[in-house]
Amino acid sequence: QVQDMGAELAQEKAKQEEKIAAYEEQRQQLHCELRKLQGSQEQSKQEARSLQKRLQERSSQAQHWQQLHQDSEQALAMREKELVDCKVDLAFLKEQLSMAKEQVQDRNRQHH
Repeated sequence: QVQDMGAELAQEKAKQEEKIAAYEEQRQQLHCELRKLQGSQEQSKQEARSLQKRLQERSSQAQHWQQLHQDSEQALAMREKELVDCKVDLAFLKEQLSMAKEQVQDRNRQHH
């Protein structure tokens, strides 16, 4: 179950990385378009402002996705630590069970 959560988080991380890359590519394209518009005097200032607004929106979205990505990385790290802790507990409990079985067998041998 913990491994499933880890796999889900890893999948989510990959999806978010793809989205971040796509937003970054869009942002770079918009930035290039903006520079062309700003350099070209025949284009209206309003188009440049509109493009600037879109660029800001994309930058804001990219920041949002990066924050989500960071949050999921932290969650994944926590899940991985929980998984390690569970494995340690499991090993300890198996050892305890093994010792308890030996004690029962020893008692059974002493009674016979």
